[in-house]
Amino acid sequence: MISNTVAKAKTHVNFFLILLGAALVLGFIIIRPYITTIIVGGILAAIFSPLYDYLRRFVRKESLTAAVTLILVFIVILIPLFFLGSQVFQESKDVYSSLTSNGTLGGLFESTKNLITKYIPGASFDISNAQIGEYARQVLGKVIENIGPVFSGIAQIALHIVLSLMAFYYFLKDGDKLKEELIKLSPLKEKENREIIEKIKTAITSVVRGSLVIGIIQGILTGIGFSLFGIPNPALWGSLAVIAALVPGAGTALIIIPGVLFLAFSGSLVSAFLLLIWGFVAVGLIDNFLGPRLMGRGTKMHQFMILLSVLGGITIFGPVGFLIGPLILSFILALIDIYPAVILKRR
Repeated sequence: MISNTVAKAKTHVNFFLILLGAALVLGFIIIRPYITTIIVGGILAAIFSPLYDYLRRFVRKESLTAAVTLILVFIVILIPLFFLGSQVFQESKDVYSSLTSNGTLGGLFESTKNLITKYIPGASFDISNAQIGEYARQVLGKVIENIGPVFSGIAQIALHIVLSLMAFYYFLKDGDKLKEELIKLSPLKEKENREIIEKIKTAITSVVRGSLVIGIIQGILTGIGFSLFGIPNPALWGSLAVIAALVPGAGTALIIIPGVLFLAFSGSLVSAFLLLIWGFVAVGLIDNFLGPRLMGRGTKMHQFMILLSVLGGITIFGPVGFLIGPLILSFILALIDIYPAVILKRR
């Protein structure tokens, strides 16, 4: 009798699990086209939660506070970011067209080669202007390939932006409620659940708000410097400087030094010197000044790992992978960090 009751209960549980699994699969299929959009909304909510918490001191209603935060982020960050992306795309196409004829780059390479052979007799180069142009075209082609789709379908991108902002709004407004529901569903102890959530949040915010925000600021300053001292296509090079800022030991110097050389070989020695000073003072020192304030005591991730996560994220998810890649890596590191407390203590 007891065995029949147990078997029947087990059948009920198995049947429910099958229904639940089928429902989850169908649900995933339905929202699959918009998963990336929802994730971006969640990342934005994590990044700007301090702003939301600050506004909560003055506005009691959660929905109104979330709406004000959304409007501020949209006006101050997202609109300028869209126009910047459009400018980068246009400059990428201009540079790509310029490289097709090997004119600008070929002339610069020829000047550099002549200067080196003048002071270092016997120096030889086994690479032609055409090869230099081809390499550069491949790199710029990849940039256009990743950025282009963002601006190709206005209706589709507008839909994703609206959904992402809606997700951002509801994550801000109902994030605490969602967290409590997830804790209820988890089989782990409540203390362990809260510790996992806090460590994941700390890892995400410290990496995204720390290394990536610093990289963005350094990229903006690099673009401003290029514009001030007469280097063409400053928005494009500033965007590439954001990625370069994540390279350990080199950073934005990978973009600024070639800019300095470009000015020097073009005969603008004063501008080259001023750009070098700008790169060292305005761009280089920003990491030391803002780094500790933005990173806080969060999870420290090696710059090389951040670079890999950004490049891998962009490769898999497109431009939004700039945020999603580090998010996934932060999640993994947070789970590894909590692993001893959750698993090893139970053995």
